[in-house]
Amino acid sequence: MIKHPATRLVAAVLLVGGLAIAPLLNDDDPLEEASPEIAPIAPRFEFIWREGELALQGHTLSSSHEQALLEVAASSYPDAAVDGDFEALATAPSHWADTTVQVVYLLAKTVSANATLSEKSLTIQSVTDDELSWYSRLEAMKKTLPADISLSSDSVAVDKKIDAASICARTFESFQVGAINFEESSVDFRSSAYPRLDRVIALARNCDQSRITVTGHTDASGNANWNQKLSLQRANAVADYIAAGGIATSRLEVAGVGSSTPIADDNTRYGRSLNRRIEIALSVD
Repeated sequence: MIKHPATRLVAAVLLVGGLAIAPLLNDDDPLEEASPEIAPIAPRFEFIWREGELALQGHTLSSSHEQALLEVAASSYPDAAVDGDFEALATAPSHWADTTVQVVYLLAKTVSANATLSEKSLTIQSVTDDELSWYSRLEAMKKTLPADISLSSDSVAVDKKIDAASICARTFESFQVGAINFEESSVDFRSSAYPRLDRVIALARNCDQSRITVTGHTDASGNANWNQKLSLQRANAVADYIAAGGIATSRLEVAGVGSSTPIADDNTRYGRSLNRRIEIALSVD
């Protein structure tokens, strides 16, 4: 388990901010013609380690390979919950069993990590609070990797003694929630709101001494009393969603200010849609 709140926090920040962004498919890109031949399955294995949970997912060579993975996981992560989701693939390269076991052993020197092994590459993104041991194991693994596998490692080292509250405060200064917008005259979120709120929840879970202020806004349609009431209802809807994600209601402050602080032109439909919003601020007590 992760024993230090600061290292856990850094791991969460990397996760919330996104360690990697998958390329987006452009709908305008021409599609290649389908090939009549069936391409062989490419071997792949993923390792996910965070907050006391280790997930091992991917192709294995045999039942003995799977057993070796679970055994090294049990010995290297004695307090962790280990989940193995394996799929047999006899055509995986001969080094596959040894390499996957080594990666499990390597990541035990991190407090949070994602790693992906393919036939030609190994990518690792991690947070460690034991920099010396981490790099020692990493260098040892480099010497045993097959020559045709490229290794990419992005690691962040943190001090066990660093103050978690300070990390949270600095993170909050740069954290951009994004607009939480609503349908007109409604407390229903637009679809773009959900991933943004989920990021707030993820960060708040790790900055467990933080407070969250939720302020509701409306456009100028309708009278002032109605707008104030609607803005408060919207703020409460957001607070309810955050609380349902596991954040204590005692950490939430809710306010509705109606149409008093627009950010766009209320004379246009687009401007009004922007003014129907929620603003979320995180702070450390």
